[in-house]
Amino acid sequence: MRVGVVTDTHVGEYLETLPTGVTAALAGCDHIIHAGDISRAWVLDQLRAIAPVSAVQGDHDTFGDIDLPRTQVMTFDGVRVGVTHGRRWYPLEVAVTLVTVLSNGHIRWTGRLDRSLLRRTGPVDILIFGHWHAPVTRHIGRTLVFCPGAVCPWGSMQNGRAARRGFGGVVDRTVRRFRVLQGVDAMRPAIGILDIVDGGVTAHRIVLD
Repeated sequence: MRVGVVTDTHVGEYLETLPTGVTAALAGCDHIIHAGDISRAWVLDQLRAIAPVSAVQGDHDTFGDIDLPRTQVMTFDGVRVGVTHGRRWYPLEVAVTLVTVLSNGHIRWTGRLDRSLLRRTGPVDILIFGHWHAPVTRHIGRTLVFCPGAVCPWGSMQNGRAARRGFGGVVDRTVRRFRVLQGVDAMRPAIGILDIVDGGVTAHRIVLD
């Protein structure tokens, strides 16, 4: 079974439409998971034209015409997959951002991100998340933790718009610096593919043109 993983599309907010490369990369998938920050609900209809879709709500998903859960757990061929967007308590996110920026990226403290997200899903074989826009493929015990990165990785940098004035500008510049310090891979649009065969899982990241 092949499962596509999409996150942080930000369509209608930072992108006008879903990039055509997404459709090509997801062709042949049996199911698609969207890990939040869809921004416009009709994006899910575009994805459903490819395969059935499961989605969770991100912090940019404020549309009122669809009700999405914050966390989902589903099973594919006996493999339990947990999905959550990845946003946590705001002061903790501020602390993670400041530590990264003030250390110029030399301290990679995440505030135990993986374990805190696993507390939301409970025991799963795969944990999928987005929000941070940086690609992740690692294991916590027997759980594969996977984020392919964002379809719209530059979205959190406001598409190059000038920083606001005053304190808002300080926030804008700090967040943009944080994004840059995530590395070049975090600034490449991408989707993920999970190949599930006989209870085993292989995760692939596909960088879009």
